[in-house]
Amino acid sequence: MDRRVEAPAPGAQAPIQDGARVLADWPDVLKRVQTLSGVSDTQFMATYQPLLLAWAAYLQHLPDPAGAGVTLLETRLRQAEVVLARRRGVILPVGGDPEQAARQADVWTYAVFSVALLRQIGAALAPLAVVLWSSSGQALGRWGPETQPRGLAHVRRAAAYSVYPVPAGACRDWTWLVAGALLPNTARNWLWREPAVFDLWKQALVAPALPAPLRGMFDGFLLIPPQGATS
Repeated sequence: MDRRVEAPAPGAQAPIQDGARVLADWPDVLKRVQTLSGVSDTQFMATYQPLLLAWAAYLQHLPDPAGAGVTLLETRLRQAEVVLARRRGVILPVGGDPEQAARQADVWTYAVFSVALLRQIGAALAPLAVVLWSSSGQALGRWGPETQPRGLAHVRRAAAYSVYPVPAGACRDWTWLVAGALLPNTARNWLWREPAVFDLWKQALVAPALPAPLRGMFDGFLLIPPQGATS
């Protein structure tokens, strides 16, 4: 059974966990995601699971600035489940012939799934300041996605973190850097072999508005950069 974990209160220290431990609270959602992916167990283990583990280790239980007490991981994970369910009723590419749609079905599904996890994630974290701590309680400074793009779990000596809201203002959207750090090579090569899918996927990660072919699947989700964000 899934167990909802609230984001730490501002200034409270939370332990840094590996991706598997973070995701352990969401077994039911993960099972549904695997079923909705429609791929074999081998393909899921090679492409979906490595991204999920790296993504969870990256986000930890950082809060979603758009929801009180809700983690960004929960928001995006539940969104990914819904988007995958909607994907089943959409034929991609729009206007493509049936043979092309069948051949590219799995890679389009993966593109949609990874966009649900990663879209504008750099901008989504911009309203947060994350301070790192050692196991002995020594402050290690503020985490920066531009210098540590694989996330808190990969910072040497970091054992805990605390998070504070920061005033909105102009910022860089580090989504490209994050996606490059978290996406497994197998999945990156899979997308790259389908140029039309890859180009639309790249656009969907950072564009202010989702490309038309994907927009309907994301209706109802607020996925726009915070005010003042720049790409």
